[in-house]
Amino acid sequence: MVEDFFKAAISHNANDMHLTVGLPPVLRIGGKLVRLDHSPLSSEDIDLVMRAVTPPRAMVELSQSGNTDFAFNYEGHRFRVGVFRQCGTLSIVMRHFRNIRFSLDYLRIPKELHETFLHEWGLFLITGPTGSGKTTTLASLVDFINSNCAKHIVTIEDPVEILHQHKKSIVTQREIGTDVNSFAEGLRRTMRHDPDVIVVGEIRDLDTTRIALKASETGHLVLGTLHAKTAATTITRIISQFPHDEQPFIRIQLATALLGVINQVLLPTQDGRGMTAAMEIMMNSPTISSLIRQEKESQISDEIRKGKKLGMVCLDEALQYLCVNKDVHFKDALRCCREPKVFKGRMDVKE
Repeated sequence: MVEDFFKAAISHNANDMHLTVGLPPVLRIGGKLVRLDHSPLSSEDIDLVMRAVTPPRAMVELSQSGNTDFAFNYEGHRFRVGVFRQCGTLSIVMRHFRNIRFSLDYLRIPKELHETFLHEWGLFLITGPTGSGKTTTLASLVDFINSNCAKHIVTIEDPVEILHQHKKSIVTQREIGTDVNSFAEGLRRTMRHDPDVIVVGEIRDLDTTRIALKASETGHLVLGTLHAKTAATTITRIISQFPHDEQPFIRIQLATALLGVINQVLLPTQDGRGMTAAMEIMMNSPTISSLIRQEKESQISDEIRKGKKLGMVCLDEALQYLCVNKDVHFKDALRCCREPKVFKGRMDVKE
């Protein structure tokens, strides 16, 4: 049974599989939930799957907190498995990571940005909601550096999702709960391991943010992900973590260290077979650096629109490109755009 579930996720090119008592296995394909032709699962079925895939460390965490997350390999395919209790039973969600790294050209990251990822120091962030493809974009940036530079790249992830082979660089991948206890501790320890590039799977708390900023100022290139709705709110999100009396200094620190932000959303493709990302790209130009210092994040979106020569792209322009090239449906792009009325006008669609 367990093997059948993994094979179904792989054969249907699913992003996620949901195993819930009282329902057949449910796949997320092209953004939509699809039930498999299978009998409803019992609590015994879920328990069987859980025991087959869950490592001892995660079993202890599940018994203590009612939740656990870990990575699992099945025939060369990597899954992030989440097991949790609900209504007195267990449920399982498995996300399929295809271990794919895309080229920067495939991701439509402008040529002007490519040199940014070869910088000796600074902070570059990938932001967006949960399930927006941040992991894949981050892995693609790591692969670009790995393919072009002789550096020591250290990743700290929860869990390790996409595996990297050593190319020109040495790639060290550390997993929360297995190799290190937390992102903050992992960052502190990593500073003693002669890193050139530090990759933080998720910047989720004040300590991690503080250490990541410090590392980006002291001769390291730091790449990380963060949950934020826009490039501009990424700045606000970072600064608001700090006590009020520290924020003026953090603004100066961030304005100096930040290289740029990619904020992305994921949309189903027109053919229904997969997903594609629309990216808002902000580079830390002198003007944007000044806006960060002056607490004027509300003006950043206007500067992104003006920054095409620097490789900047506003989200609605990225969505328009996907529509014109028939990569996505207009209705899906409209749902994600920032200015619906303006977007309709650009696409010549009547109200």
